[in-house]
Amino acid sequence: MRSPREPSRLRRMEARFILALLVLLPTSALAQTAKVEDFDKSRGVTLPPTAAALVDEATAPVVNPAGVRFIEGAQLFYIHERAVTRNQIVDGLYLGDSFFDWLGVGFNLEWVRSTPGQSYRKTTWSLALGSPVLSLGAAYNVFSSRQDVNLDQLTSWDLGVTLRPDRHLAFAAVFKNIDQPSRGSVTFYRQYDLSAGLRPWDNRWTLGLDYLFSDERGFGSGRAQYTLKAQIIPGVLLGGGISHGFRSGDDFLFQLSATVNASHLGLTYSQGVGPRGLDYEVAVRLSSQPYRALSFSEGKVALVELDRWLNQPSSPSLELLGFSGGDPYLRLVRFLDESIRDPQLKGVVLKIDSLPKMGLGKAEELRQGLKRLQAAGKKVLVILQMAGDSEYLMVSPADKIFALSEAEMPINGFSARAVFLGDAMNKLGVKWDVARVGAYKNAPDALTRSQMSQEQEESIMAYLDTDVRVFKSAVAAGRHLDSAGVDRIWKQGLLTAGEAKSLGLVDQVITHADIPALVAEWLPKATYQPGYRPRELQQDAWSQRRQIAVIRVAGTITQGRSQKDPFGLAQTTGSDTVIRAFRQAQEDDRVVAIILRVDSGGGDGLASSLIYHAALQAKKKKPVIASMGDVAASGGYYAAMGADEVLAPATAITGSIGVFLLKPGVTPLADKLGIHHKTLKRGEYSDFLNLWDPWTPDQKKAAQQWVDTFYDSFITEVSKSRRLTKEAVDKIARGRVWSGQDALERGLVDKLGGMFDAIDAARSRAKIADSEPLDLAIYGEARGLLTALADSDSFVAKLLGGSPPSTELPEGLLTLAREMGLEQALMLQPNLKAMMPFTLKVE
Repeated sequence: MRSPREPSRLRRMEARFILALLVLLPTSALAQTAKVEDFDKSRGVTLPPTAAALVDEATAPVVNPAGVRFIEGAQLFYIHERAVTRNQIVDGLYLGDSFFDWLGVGFNLEWVRSTPGQSYRKTTWSLALGSPVLSLGAAYNVFSSRQDVNLDQLTSWDLGVTLRPDRHLAFAAVFKNIDQPSRGSVTFYRQYDLSAGLRPWDNRWTLGLDYLFSDERGFGSGRAQYTLKAQIIPGVLLGGGISHGFRSGDDFLFQLSATVNASHLGLTYSQGVGPRGLDYEVAVRLSSQPYRALSFSEGKVALVELDRWLNQPSSPSLELLGFSGGDPYLRLVRFLDESIRDPQLKGVVLKIDSLPKMGLGKAEELRQGLKRLQAAGKKVLVILQMAGDSEYLMVSPADKIFALSEAEMPINGFSARAVFLGDAMNKLGVKWDVARVGAYKNAPDALTRSQMSQEQEESIMAYLDTDVRVFKSAVAAGRHLDSAGVDRIWKQGLLTAGEAKSLGLVDQVITHADIPALVAEWLPKATYQPGYRPRELQQDAWSQRRQIAVIRVAGTITQGRSQKDPFGLAQTTGSDTVIRAFRQAQEDDRVVAIILRVDSGGGDGLASSLIYHAALQAKKKKPVIASMGDVAASGGYYAAMGADEVLAPATAITGSIGVFLLKPGVTPLADKLGIHHKTLKRGEYSDFLNLWDPWTPDQKKAAQQWVDTFYDSFITEVSKSRRLTKEAVDKIARGRVWSGQDALERGLVDKLGGMFDAIDAARSRAKIADSEPLDLAIYGEARGLLTALADSDSFVAKLLGGSPPSTELPEGLLTLAREMGLEQALMLQPNLKAMMPFTLKVE
């Protein structure tokens, strides 16, 4: 894909060169060109220029039934042909669609009117199975005629195969009339078409070569065809072809065509030229999938409502069955990455509402994404409806920031809060036994202490200092407000839209009705199309795009499979799920690199270690890049540190290298409630992890030894992965939480950056050119048919339960539950934990 900033002079020279070729060589050879004067009744209509290796629309079965696999969206074609040489008029209807990424179907009706007694109808059903790389297709043809008894109810079979191993190459083989039906004077001889296609530079040029022959004349009496198709400007295609035989007296045949496309409608005119006459043809296309269209504007401007992207609801019925529509944040990243590379997209309007699930790490990550859009020549306009510090940090580099008149803007600084339940536990009569390494390993403090420790306060204050520096730097760069200006804003705190304008945070206060006019003012030559999305157009690329696999580690790390509770209170990433995803990504030939996306404060120590070792194994075969989100601490850091390259936003929470073992003793509470127990055991430590009794001195010593051993293993692996001495790691470990900026200075990460930088790093290590489009494929989530049905706007979701708001608790109840520490229930599992404090909230 060419850069959107490529000099227009080069494009004009290319266009002139293509036009010259089209004049000298009537372009785009067709598997049909050789048949302009062919009187074989099995052939049907003459298509506009194409080739067996090139066809991928509803008309494909006329040439190669394997082509219907490549149809995108429902299509309907109507073709009218006037063949002077054959004294025939042909009308045809062609319908096609593809399903499930592996099935294509087609249905054709063709009416052929000729001299008296020669009219007939051809009906074709076609089916193709395969992938974007390989398709196998079959077509069943039924002929009917009231005038020709020999032709009436005659049937035939066609088979085709198309191989597209690369975005530049395509091959096809077609076998028509393979059953060679015959009745009376009518015989449909077997016909063969061997075809190759080439796209040497980009998708605007297509070359083709076909060799056609039949059993009737033999291989040596076949004809060759040469094809060149060219998109001169978006939405305008020229095509043509030359066909000739190899015996003296064989005719040269020519075919020319011109196509003008609107998004869902296309019109093609084609003319064939031979020594004994002409062939005229008109084709009309209707399609659900938009095509690249002729437009007098200079691109598109899309609307992106971030609250809809990031707070997407799902169907309760499908959630309970364990199916999910996928991670919305990663889908947003994929959209922005494709937007950066989309030459049609000239600008983006971002509408911002409250985004409670977005932390400072993601805010900084998206801020960098907006700057990349601008660097690619796109305008970024922001509409604020609700914005706090995180949201404003994200949009600060925008070209223009507007606020709705009723906007709420609580831009009031940062705070961090940790909740402590120690006194409550004492009142309940619950005693907690803890074994840990390092005074900074504060996760157990939430249940054992009544106040924050000095060490925890030290690490949180340092983290907040980083947040303040990043925010003030971003606002200074984007809005030209110095530190004193930000301090004045924070002192005022809760801002109205008018106050935000007077303080320089927004450029203008507007209403919803003003948005189109503002877009027209800033991008007068572009079309405001709110629903526009990159890659929504019909894809003319061959083969499958190569992929960067994204493996997500989010929420609490556990052993087993990844799960999400129906109330949205806790999400777990299971080591089995992640290890399986690594294995699939390693074995998939399409995957060129892997991004391990970590947004987790840790969890089970063994599970974190298993994920770490899976990353070590994976990078022996393919590059592995670790990308941290809002938090990648403790077990989350353990999982990430084995990558070839570790990236973190400056505001990410990371580090917290440490481990602990936590166990309650509830006997005093049980006695108060009249609950009694008795333990019978064999072995001194058989009840070591029971929830009733406190540890004995020997048990506490054993627990500490267990924890110390795991901690030593942890820092040993950190020293190997980060190329630091164990002593150096120990000094910055012992549970201490660091910001991404501080972690970089201490060698815990390789560079500052988010997902977009991780994508660049993956491309670089895989040696993939920036111009080659890649897919971001999310591994380790629900797959298969029902995955696509789990979105809230899917047909099945609506059928099973309408379009519900969400299966989660309301955001207010979720916040209260987390503040009360209810999400810490996973700490009660009897195993070693590598976790940061769950109740650390930065806002």
